[in-house]
Amino acid sequence: MKLKAKLPEPVGFQLAPMLDVVFLLLIFFVVTQKFILNEQDLKVKVPTAPKSTEETSRAIDEIIINAREEDGELVITIDREVFTREKLSALMKRMVAVNPSQPVRIRGDADMSWQKMADVISTCSQAGVWNVSFSKQMPKEQQ
Repeated sequence: MKLKAKLPEPVGFQLAPMLDVVFLLLIFFVVTQKFILNEQDLKVKVPTAPKSTEETSRAIDEIIINAREEDGELVITIDREVFTREKLSALMKRMVAVNPSQPVRIRGDADMSWQKMADVISTCSQAGVWNVSFSKQMPKEQQ
């Protein structure tokens, strides 16, 4: 009696799990891009400085303060919300009460007067913020 051997079905490439992973990555990058754009005031053009020897990375809970001058007045924005110096001071005091080493990055406009920048720095300092950094960009010829 001759038995017929059953051949296994050929294994195919499964696309469904691959598509799941691709869509999850796509969603991740779209969501994180939104957060990055919300933090920046696109009207602020940060000053240029030569590349330093060490690159500083952003802290996870860092607050980004955008400061620019518009019609001679100081405009302060955080996450596209406009703040006065008093509102900024109150926010910074609340943040320092929760985290005494709250990191803050100031993105000051290159064309802004130094007095306006000093006002932002002193507001943060008076609120108890000591962990302050400043944004810069490399000159075009070094990029």
